[in-house]
Amino acid sequence: MAAKIQRAVPTVEVELVSGGKGDFIVTCDGVELWNKRAMDDEFPEEDALVARLTRSA
Repeated sequence: MAAKIQRAVPTVEVELVSGGKGDFIVTCDGVELWNKRAMDDEFPEEDALVARLTRSA
């Protein structure tokens, strides 16, 4: 997913941070766009996440 984000929004810096307990959190400029634990423990659809990042970047 990191590679897809980087291709879609080349101006962003993608950083993978090791978490715990299956955490998956996506932030952009300090704003949380996705938190797996807050979203019924599901991962986002890649295209939907890229669209949100594109609007936020």
